[in-house]
Amino acid sequence: PQGGPLSPLLANIMLDDFDKELERRGHRFARYADDCNVYVRSKRAGERVMASLTRYLEETLKLKVNQEKSAVDRPWRLKFLGYSFLADEDATL
Repeated sequence: PQGGPLSPLLANIMLDDFDKELERRGHRFARYADDCNVYVRSKRAGERVMASLTRYLEETLKLKVNQEKSAVDRPWRLKFLGYSFLADEDATL
């Protein structure tokens, strides 16, 4: 069951190939169990990468991506494992 002690272990086993694919593609990412953030430079790149990785997960690994919990956005607008980044007000993006 989700939330059980076995769930993160099984997610890591199932998503090991996903990690290797992300590394092969040169993406910067953070993943814990089935929660994952992939960092790219623009919203357009994020949308393209999200579509590509969704295809990989669903077609190659036969896993279902929850579209309601998936998003392309700035890191400081999202929470990952209960934490979020702070935006540097003086930074230009």
